[in-house]
Amino acid sequence: MLNKLIRRLAWEQTPAPEEVLAREWLVTNGLGGYASGTVAGVNTRRYHGLLVAALPAPFGRVITLGQITENLRLPDGTGILLTGNETDPRQPIFPGRGCLEEFRLEDGLPVWQFAKEGFVLEKRLLLPHRQNTVMIIYRLLEGGSAVQLELRPALHFRPHEERVNLPLEHPNVLTITGDRYEVSGPAGMSPLRLKLEAQKTTLTVEEDFRREIFYRVEAERGYDSFGSLWSPGFFKTELQPGSCATLIASTESWPVMLSMRPEEALRLEEERRHRLVLSAERHVREDFARELVLAADQFLITPTTRPEEAARAAAGGDEVGTIIAGYHWFTDWGRDTMISLEGLTLTTGRYREAGCILRTFAHYIRDGLIPNMFPEGKSEGLY
Repeated sequence: MLNKLIRRLAWEQTPAPEEVLAREWLVTNGLGGYASGTVAGVNTRRYHGLLVAALPAPFGRVITLGQITENLRLPDGTGILLTGNETDPRQPIFPGRGCLEEFRLEDGLPVWQFAKEGFVLEKRLLLPHRQNTVMIIYRLLEGGSAVQLELRPALHFRPHEERVNLPLEHPNVLTITGDRYEVSGPAGMSPLRLKLEAQKTTLTVEEDFRREIFYRVEAERGYDSFGSLWSPGFFKTELQPGSCATLIASTESWPVMLSMRPEEALRLEEERRHRLVLSAERHVREDFARELVLAADQFLITPTTRPEEAARAAAGGDEVGTIIAGYHWFTDWGRDTMISLEGLTLTTGRYREAGCILRTFAHYIRDGLIPNMFPEGKSEGLY
Protein backbone atom coordinates (compact mmCIF):
# COMPACT_ATOMS: atom_id res chain seq x y z
CA MET A 1 0.00 0.00 0.00
CA LEU A 2 1.31 3.43 -0.94
CA ASN A 3 1.73 6.17 1.62
CA LYS A 4 -0.56 9.16 1.15
CA LEU A 5 0.81 11.96 -0.97
CA ILE A 6 0.22 15.11 1.05
CA ARG A 7 0.58 18.70 -0.12
CA ARG A 8 0.27 21.22 2.72
CA LEU A 9 -0.52 24.88 3.05
CA ALA A 10 0.31 25.93 6.61
CA TRP A 11 0.78 29.36 8.13
CA GLU A 12 2.94 30.54 11.02
CA GLN A 13 0.84 33.68 11.13
CA THR A 14 -2.75 34.25 10.07
CA PRO A 15 -2.79 34.57 6.26
CA ALA A 16 -4.24 37.63 4.58
CA PRO A 17 -7.73 37.12 3.10
CA GLU A 18 -6.40 37.55 -0.43
CA GLU A 19 -3.99 34.64 0.06
CA VAL A 20 -6.70 32.06 0.79
CA LEU A 21 -9.37 33.61 -1.46
CA ALA A 22 -7.11 33.20 -4.49
CA ARG A 23 -6.26 29.51 -3.86
CA GLU A 24 -8.82 27.04 -5.17
CA TRP A 25 -9.51 23.31 -4.92
CA LEU A 26 -11.44 20.87 -7.13
CA VAL A 27 -12.87 17.38 -6.55
CA THR A 28 -14.64 15.51 -9.35
CA ASN A 29 -17.00 12.52 -9.44
CA GLY A 30 -16.21 10.68 -12.70
CA LEU A 31 -19.49 11.86 -14.28
CA GLY A 32 -18.50 15.42 -15.16
CA GLY A 33 -19.86 16.76 -11.88
CA TYR A 34 -17.65 18.32 -9.25
CA ALA A 35 -17.22 20.29 -6.05
CA SER A 36 -15.00 23.36 -6.03
CA GLY A 37 -14.24 26.45 -3.99
CA THR A 38 -11.52 28.44 -2.30
CA VAL A 39 -9.33 27.51 0.64
CA ALA A 40 -11.12 30.26 2.59
CA GLY A 41 -14.48 28.51 2.06
CA VAL A 42 -15.84 31.57 0.23
CA ASN A 43 -17.33 31.16 -3.25
CA THR A 44 -15.71 33.59 -5.69
CA ARG A 45 -16.80 32.15 -9.07
CA ARG A 46 -20.18 31.28 -10.57
CA TYR A 47 -18.82 27.72 -10.85
CA HIS A 48 -18.06 27.29 -7.16
CA GLY A 49 -20.30 24.93 -5.21
CA LEU A 50 -20.15 21.93 -2.91
CA LEU A 51 -22.21 19.78 -5.28
CA VAL A 52 -22.36 20.58 -8.98
CA ALA A 53 -24.36 17.58 -10.16
CA ALA A 54 -24.05 16.16 -13.69
CA LEU A 55 -27.68 15.55 -14.70
CA PRO A 56 -29.25 14.13 -17.89
CA ALA A 57 -30.16 16.50 -20.72
CA PRO A 58 -31.66 19.07 -20.81
CA PHE A 59 -30.18 20.02 -17.43
CA GLY A 60 -26.45 19.31 -17.75
CA ARG A 61 -24.29 20.36 -14.80
CA VAL A 62 -26.29 22.13 -12.11
CA ILE A 63 -25.18 23.81 -8.90
CA THR A 64 -27.39 22.27 -6.22
CA LEU A 65 -25.63 22.68 -2.87
CA GLY A 66 -23.97 26.05 -3.28
CA GLN A 67 -22.52 26.68 0.17
CA ILE A 68 -22.62 25.73 3.84
CA THR A 69 -22.26 28.35 6.54
CA GLU A 70 -20.38 26.58 9.34
CA ASN A 71 -20.46 27.80 12.94
CA LEU A 72 -18.56 26.19 15.80
CA ARG A 73 -19.60 26.98 19.37
CA LEU A 74 -17.12 26.27 22.17
CA PRO A 75 -18.16 25.27 25.72
CA ASP A 76 -17.68 28.82 27.01
CA GLY A 77 -20.20 30.11 24.47
CA THR A 78 -17.63 31.50 22.03
CA GLY A 79 -18.92 31.25 18.46
CA ILE A 80 -16.52 30.79 15.56
CA LEU A 81 -17.60 31.30 11.95
CA LEU A 82 -15.56 28.82 9.90
CA THR A 83 -17.00 29.54 6.44
CA GLY A 84 -19.41 32.04 4.95
CA ASN A 85 -19.85 34.37 1.97
CA GLU A 86 -18.65 37.83 1.04
CA THR A 87 -21.19 40.63 0.78
CA ASP A 88 -19.01 43.75 0.56
CA PRO A 89 -16.44 43.96 -2.28
CA ARG A 90 -14.53 46.64 -0.40
CA GLN A 91 -13.79 44.38 2.57
CA PRO A 92 -12.42 40.93 1.68
CA ILE A 93 -13.51 38.45 4.34
CA PHE A 94 -11.90 35.28 5.59
CA PRO A 95 -14.40 33.67 8.01
CA GLY A 96 -11.90 31.22 9.50
CA ARG A 97 -9.27 33.88 10.08
CA GLY A 98 -7.35 33.18 13.26
CA CYS A 99 -8.35 29.51 13.45
CA LEU A 100 -7.59 27.96 10.04
CA GLU A 101 -4.35 26.23 10.97
CA GLU A 102 -3.75 24.24 7.82
CA PHE A 103 -5.17 23.26 4.45
CA ARG A 104 -3.84 20.18 2.74
CA LEU A 105 -4.52 17.76 -0.11
CA GLU A 106 -4.29 14.06 0.73
CA ASP A 107 -3.97 12.23 -2.60
CA GLY A 108 -5.89 15.17 -4.07
CA LEU A 109 -8.71 15.26 -1.50
CA PRO A 110 -9.05 18.53 0.48
CA VAL A 111 -8.69 18.68 4.27
CA TRP A 112 -9.08 21.77 6.46
CA GLN A 113 -7.80 21.91 10.06
CA PHE A 114 -9.10 24.55 12.45
CA ALA A 115 -7.66 25.17 15.93
CA LYS A 116 -8.90 27.48 18.72
CA GLU A 117 -8.34 27.49 22.47
CA GLY A 118 -7.21 23.85 22.63
CA PHE A 119 -9.90 22.53 20.27
CA VAL A 120 -8.90 21.11 16.89
CA LEU A 121 -11.54 20.41 14.22
CA GLU A 122 -10.83 18.65 10.93
CA LYS A 123 -13.03 18.89 7.83
CA ARG A 124 -12.81 16.58 4.82
CA LEU A 125 -14.72 16.56 1.55
CA LEU A 126 -15.21 13.75 -0.95
CA LEU A 127 -17.48 12.79 -3.84
CA PRO A 128 -18.05 9.02 -4.12
CA HIS A 129 -16.98 7.90 -7.58
CA ARG A 130 -19.73 8.04 -10.23
CA GLN A 131 -22.29 9.49 -7.86
CA ASN A 132 -23.82 12.95 -7.70
CA THR A 133 -23.20 12.92 -3.96
CA VAL A 134 -20.99 14.96 -1.67
CA MET A 135 -19.91 14.03 1.85
CA ILE A 136 -18.46 16.66 4.19
CA ILE A 137 -16.94 15.03 7.27
CA TYR A 138 -16.24 16.97 10.48
CA ARG A 139 -14.16 15.37 13.24
CA LEU A 140 -13.17 16.87 16.60
CA LEU A 141 -9.54 15.77 16.92
CA GLU A 142 -8.70 17.48 20.20
CA GLY A 143 -10.57 19.19 23.01
CA GLY A 144 -11.42 18.72 26.66
CA SER A 145 -15.19 18.62 26.17
CA ALA A 146 -17.94 18.65 23.57
CA VAL A 147 -18.56 21.47 21.09
CA GLN A 148 -21.65 22.45 19.09
CA LEU A 149 -21.52 22.46 15.30
CA GLU A 150 -24.13 24.38 13.30
CA LEU A 151 -24.42 23.89 9.53
CA ARG A 152 -26.69 26.00 7.30
CA PRO A 153 -26.86 24.67 3.70
CA ALA A 154 -27.69 27.14 0.93
CA LEU A 155 -29.02 26.18 -2.53
CA HIS A 156 -29.86 27.63 -5.92
CA PHE A 157 -30.47 24.90 -8.60
CA ARG A 158 -28.66 27.01 -11.20
CA PRO A 159 -26.93 25.74 -14.37
CA HIS A 160 -23.28 26.14 -13.46
CA GLU A 161 -22.45 28.42 -16.38
CA GLU A 162 -25.41 30.75 -15.75
CA ARG A 163 -24.92 34.18 -14.19
CA VAL A 164 -24.93 34.32 -10.38
CA ASN A 165 -27.91 36.71 -10.29
CA LEU A 166 -30.23 34.26 -12.07
CA PRO A 167 -33.53 34.71 -10.19
CA LEU A 168 -34.70 32.05 -7.75
CA GLU A 169 -37.87 31.54 -9.78
CA HIS A 170 -39.28 28.18 -8.72
CA PRO A 171 -40.51 27.72 -5.13
CA ASN A 172 -38.28 25.44 -3.09
CA VAL A 173 -40.25 22.99 -0.98
CA LEU A 174 -38.70 21.13 1.95
CA THR A 175 -40.06 17.63 2.63
CA ILE A 176 -39.13 15.93 5.92
CA THR A 177 -39.32 12.17 6.53
CA GLY A 178 -37.71 11.29 9.84
CA ASP A 179 -34.08 12.37 9.60
CA ARG A 180 -34.21 12.61 5.79
CA TYR A 181 -34.75 15.93 4.06
CA GLU A 182 -35.57 16.69 0.43
CA VAL A 183 -35.60 20.07 -1.31
CA SER A 184 -37.47 20.15 -4.61
CA GLY A 185 -35.81 21.55 -7.69
CA PRO A 186 -37.16 22.61 -11.09
CA ALA A 187 -39.76 20.39 -12.74
CA GLY A 188 -38.26 17.12 -13.91
CA MET A 189 -35.08 17.48 -11.87
CA SER A 190 -34.24 15.18 -8.97
CA PRO A 191 -34.60 16.88 -5.58
CA LEU A 192 -31.56 17.58 -3.44
CA ARG A 193 -31.52 15.08 -0.58
CA LEU A 194 -29.83 16.00 2.70
CA LYS A 195 -28.92 13.98 5.78
CA LEU A 196 -26.66 14.70 8.73
CA GLU A 197 -24.98 11.52 10.00
CA ALA A 198 -24.13 12.07 13.68
CA GLN A 199 -25.06 10.90 17.19
CA LYS A 200 -27.51 13.69 18.02
CA THR A 201 -28.84 15.96 15.31
CA THR A 202 -31.61 18.52 14.90
CA LEU A 203 -32.84 20.60 11.98
CA THR A 204 -34.34 23.98 12.73
CA VAL A 205 -36.61 24.88 9.81
CA GLU A 206 -35.92 28.56 9.26
CA GLU A 207 -36.18 29.71 5.66
CA ASP A 208 -33.60 32.30 4.75
CA PHE A 209 -32.59 34.11 1.56
CA ARG A 210 -28.89 34.94 1.47
CA ARG A 211 -29.02 37.98 -0.79
CA GLU A 212 -26.29 40.15 -2.22
CA ILE A 213 -23.57 37.49 -2.06
CA PHE A 214 -20.47 38.86 -3.77
CA TYR A 215 -18.46 36.74 -6.25
CA ARG A 216 -15.16 38.57 -6.64
CA VAL A 217 -13.78 36.71 -9.67
CA GLU A 218 -16.99 37.38 -11.60
CA ALA A 219 -16.54 41.09 -10.81
CA GLU A 220 -12.92 41.00 -11.96
CA ARG A 221 -14.02 39.44 -15.26
CA GLY A 222 -16.71 42.08 -15.79
CA TYR A 223 -19.73 39.84 -15.17
CA ASP A 224 -22.71 40.16 -12.83
CA SER A 225 -21.18 39.57 -9.41
CA PHE A 226 -24.01 39.64 -6.84
CA GLY A 227 -26.41 36.74 -6.38
CA SER A 228 -28.71 34.99 -3.90
CA LEU A 229 -28.93 31.56 -2.28
CA TRP A 230 -31.85 29.98 -0.44
CA SER A 231 -31.58 28.02 2.81
CA PRO A 232 -34.30 25.82 4.36
CA GLY A 233 -32.83 26.02 7.87
CA PHE A 234 -29.83 24.81 9.84
CA PHE A 235 -28.57 21.54 11.28
CA LYS A 236 -27.09 21.33 14.75
CA THR A 237 -25.11 18.54 16.38
CA GLU A 238 -22.78 17.94 19.29
CA LEU A 239 -19.23 16.72 18.71
CA GLN A 240 -17.42 14.86 21.46
CA PRO A 241 -13.60 14.57 21.27
CA GLY A 242 -12.81 11.93 18.66
CA SER A 243 -16.33 11.84 17.23
CA CYS A 244 -17.44 12.96 13.78
CA ALA A 245 -20.48 14.24 11.91
CA THR A 246 -21.07 14.03 8.16
CA LEU A 247 -23.39 16.12 6.05
CA ILE A 248 -24.43 14.16 2.95
CA ALA A 249 -26.08 15.92 0.00
CA SER A 250 -27.11 14.13 -3.18
CA THR A 251 -29.37 14.07 -6.22
CA GLU A 252 -29.20 10.25 -6.22
CA SER A 253 -31.95 8.06 -4.77
CA TRP A 254 -31.92 7.45 -1.03
CA PRO A 255 -30.69 3.82 -1.38
CA VAL A 256 -27.74 4.90 -3.55
CA MET A 257 -26.97 7.97 -1.45
CA LEU A 258 -26.87 5.96 1.79
CA SER A 259 -25.32 2.80 0.36
CA MET A 260 -22.06 3.50 2.21
CA ARG A 261 -21.20 4.89 5.58
CA PRO A 262 -18.98 8.00 5.29
CA GLU A 263 -15.90 6.21 6.67
CA GLU A 264 -16.42 3.37 4.16
CA ALA A 265 -16.85 5.83 1.27
CA LEU A 266 -13.62 7.60 2.26
CA ARG A 267 -11.70 4.32 2.52
CA LEU A 268 -12.96 3.11 -0.87
CA GLU A 269 -12.06 6.40 -2.56
CA GLU A 270 -8.58 6.32 -1.05
CA GLU A 271 -8.10 2.73 -2.24
CA ARG A 272 -9.36 3.65 -5.72
CA ARG A 273 -6.82 6.46 -5.96
CA HIS A 274 -4.00 4.17 -4.82
CA ARG A 275 -4.94 1.64 -7.51
CA LEU A 276 -4.81 4.38 -10.14
CA VAL A 277 -1.23 5.17 -9.17
CA LEU A 278 -0.18 1.50 -9.10
CA SER A 279 -1.69 0.98 -12.58
CA ALA A 280 0.42 3.76 -14.09
CA GLU A 281 3.84 3.27 -15.61
CA ARG A 282 6.48 2.85 -12.91
CA HIS A 283 8.30 6.12 -13.62
CA VAL A 284 5.17 8.18 -12.87
CA ARG A 285 4.28 6.67 -9.49
CA GLU A 286 6.24 9.05 -7.27
CA ASP A 287 6.25 12.69 -6.21
CA PHE A 288 4.94 15.27 -8.69
CA ALA A 289 4.32 12.71 -11.43
CA ARG A 290 2.05 10.83 -9.04
CA GLU A 291 0.05 14.01 -8.53
CA LEU A 292 -0.36 14.25 -12.30
CA VAL A 293 -1.72 10.68 -12.42
CA LEU A 294 -4.37 11.66 -9.86
CA ALA A 295 -5.05 14.91 -11.68
CA ALA A 296 -5.58 12.98 -14.92
CA ASP A 297 -8.36 11.00 -13.24
CA GLN A 298 -10.43 14.18 -12.92
CA PHE A 299 -10.77 14.52 -16.69
CA LEU A 300 -11.80 10.93 -17.55
CA ILE A 301 -15.56 10.59 -17.17
CA THR A 302 -18.55 8.42 -17.92
CA PRO A 303 -21.03 11.10 -19.03
CA THR A 304 -24.51 10.95 -17.54
CA THR A 305 -25.78 13.99 -19.40
CA ARG A 306 -26.44 11.85 -22.54
CA PRO A 307 -28.39 8.79 -21.27
CA GLU A 308 -29.21 7.47 -24.76
CA GLU A 309 -25.49 7.13 -25.42
CA ALA A 310 -24.99 5.06 -22.26
CA ALA A 311 -27.95 2.80 -23.07
CA ARG A 312 -26.65 2.14 -26.59
CA ALA A 313 -23.16 1.29 -25.36
CA ALA A 314 -24.47 -0.99 -22.61
CA ALA A 315 -26.59 -2.89 -25.16
CA GLY A 316 -23.39 -3.70 -27.01
CA GLY A 317 -21.52 -4.71 -23.86
CA ASP A 318 -19.48 -1.52 -23.79
CA GLU A 319 -19.22 1.66 -21.73
CA VAL A 320 -19.27 5.29 -22.74
CA GLY A 321 -16.09 7.20 -22.06
CA THR A 322 -14.98 10.74 -22.76
CA ILE A 323 -12.64 13.49 -21.57
CA ILE A 324 -13.62 16.83 -20.07
CA ALA A 325 -11.63 19.52 -21.86
CA GLY A 326 -11.20 21.64 -18.74
CA TYR A 327 -12.84 22.59 -15.46
CA HIS A 328 -14.92 24.39 -14.69
CA TRP A 329 -16.42 25.60 -17.94
CA PHE A 330 -15.75 23.04 -20.70
CA THR A 331 -17.57 19.85 -21.66
CA ASP A 332 -15.95 17.18 -23.87
CA TRP A 333 -14.29 18.54 -27.02
CA GLY A 334 -13.14 16.23 -29.83
CA ARG A 335 -9.83 17.94 -30.60
CA ASP A 336 -8.81 18.25 -26.95
CA THR A 337 -9.78 14.63 -26.32
CA MET A 338 -7.58 13.25 -29.09
CA ILE A 339 -4.62 15.45 -28.14
CA SER A 340 -4.73 14.43 -24.47
CA LEU A 341 -5.74 10.76 -24.90
CA GLU A 342 -2.22 9.33 -24.76
CA GLY A 343 -1.11 11.17 -21.63
CA LEU A 344 -4.37 10.71 -19.71
CA THR A 345 -4.95 7.04 -20.50
CA LEU A 346 -1.91 5.20 -21.92
CA THR A 347 0.80 6.65 -19.68
CA THR A 348 -1.48 6.09 -16.69
CA GLY A 349 -2.21 2.46 -17.64
CA ARG A 350 -5.90 3.04 -18.36
CA TYR A 351 -6.09 1.16 -21.66
CA ARG A 352 -9.72 0.06 -21.27
CA GLU A 353 -10.83 3.68 -20.85
CA ALA A 354 -8.81 4.64 -23.94
CA GLY A 355 -10.77 2.09 -25.98
CA CYS A 356 -14.11 3.29 -24.61
CA ILE A 357 -13.28 6.89 -25.49
CA LEU A 358 -12.25 6.03 -29.07
CA ARG A 359 -15.37 3.94 -29.63
CA THR A 360 -17.59 6.67 -28.15
CA PHE A 361 -16.26 9.28 -30.56
CA ALA A 362 -16.25 6.81 -33.47
CA HIS A 363 -20.02 6.50 -33.12
CA TYR A 364 -20.37 10.22 -33.85
CA ILE A 365 -18.24 10.33 -37.01
CA ARG A 366 -20.08 12.32 -39.69
CA ASP A 367 -18.53 12.85 -43.15
CA GLY A 368 -15.14 11.91 -41.72
CA LEU A 369 -15.38 14.33 -38.79
CA ILE A 370 -15.71 13.81 -35.06
CA PRO A 371 -17.66 16.40 -33.03
CA ASN A 372 -15.89 19.60 -32.19
CA MET A 373 -17.78 19.63 -28.88
CA PHE A 374 -20.84 18.39 -27.01
CA PRO A 375 -22.76 21.44 -25.71
CA GLU A 376 -23.82 21.53 -22.06
CA GLY A 377 -27.18 19.82 -21.55
CA LYS A 378 -27.44 18.59 -25.18
CA SER A 379 -27.47 15.05 -26.60
CA GLU A 380 -25.92 15.82 -30.01
CA GLY A 381 -22.48 17.08 -30.84
CA LEU A 382 -21.49 20.11 -32.90
CA TYR A 383 -19.21 19.65 -35.93
